[in-house]
Amino acid sequence: MITEADALSAVPPHGFIHDYVTHAVKQTTSPLAYHLLVGLGILAATCPIEYGMTYAGRLRANIFGLLVGRSGEDQKSTAVSVGRELLFAAAAPLIGDYPGSPEGLLESLQRVPSQMVPIPEFGRFLSSAKSGYFEPTKALLTDLWDAQAQQRAKANGKVVRVDNPRLSVLAACSVPYLEKYTTPEDWTGGFMGRWAVMFAHRERIDPDPEGDMSGFSALTDDLRERASVGEVADCAGLTPDAKALWRDWFTDISRRQLPETITGIRARAPTIARKVALIYAWDWRRASNGVWLMRREEIEYAIKFTELHVKSLISISHAIADSQDARQRREVIAAMAHLGGTCDLGHLVGYLKWKKRAVAEIVESLLEERRVERTMRAGEMVFRLRSDAEVAEVERARWTSVPWE
Repeated sequence: MITEADALSAVPPHGFIHDYVTHAVKQTTSPLAYHLLVGLGILAATCPIEYGMTYAGRLRANIFGLLVGRSGEDQKSTAVSVGRELLFAAAAPLIGDYPGSPEGLLESLQRVPSQMVPIPEFGRFLSSAKSGYFEPTKALLTDLWDAQAQQRAKANGKVVRVDNPRLSVLAACSVPYLEKYTTPEDWTGGFMGRWAVMFAHRERIDPDPEGDMSGFSALTDDLRERASVGEVADCAGLTPDAKALWRDWFTDISRRQLPETITGIRARAPTIARKVALIYAWDWRRASNGVWLMRREEIEYAIKFTELHVKSLISISHAIADSQDARQRREVIAAMAHLGGTCDLGHLVGYLKWKKRAVAEIVESLLEERRVERTMRAGEMVFRLRSDAEVAEVERARWTSVPWE
């Protein structure tokens, strides 16, 4: 999980992102990492349509950002709202609507090709996609991350085509929703593999967050001016020192040992880093109408951001089950803990609202694992959840009692 100190070390010392983070931390006690990602998301929406570079194909500066934290505790939606308010004041047409359908999203991008869509309740979207309703929209978002031309035929025969979609998304979600409504395939290379993730818990406390808006006007003017820029030339590559830094980091991330559920980030993390580097080059006005190269500073801070993303995913991987069985096992353990650690099967079924047979099968497997034990309470047989220390002690006793030859 990202700390405030981790995030602070990744904030650049100058530019729009620096000034935005400085403004945002005065509005809410959300984790600083959230504000860093939101700042990148709203700035990405102002990049010119043709702005980009060649990196395993044509790469554009749009970004999908996901703030992950506790429900109600970490003020994820508030962090998204701070950025949305600023972009709305500067260039309201760049804010897209919640994607109700693939056709509606494409029609919106047909009108305004560059957009930032805020989804403060991403869990609801994932839930709808899991049930099938939003699955086509989820598939379209996966394609739009690559900023390639899209075309769909509507029921009335009309064709909706967008030649240059530049969609950025800022979403917020809690870990239980990610665990419940995403699959291992989503994380290893599919839909979730395209999101820049910031997983953090709130550390700062402010009993009276009045909000200092003194920097709002200057930030608005800056965004408005950037949104009006028509064209700039593509990045022609990296300077020699930037290329050396990139080569060293790319080699490191490619060889790094990662949890199996997120090994796909080896392929996606470098692409996310290059997208962020493009946004920083736009921030620091490196881009021009002539030939220009990306410098070491853009690569350095893009790598720092991406390392926060990697650290977030490693932390999340420990909380996300890699199969339906593992997910249900965790839910039963959590239910038992909520019921005081000791309960009978009836109370467990009533709390989970599952079929009795499904709960009984999982409890039986937990008994075999020695995670749960049978005991008596008030003359009735109940199940007691063992602590991690108890489980370890049972395992030690089990193996030391084995008569080895």
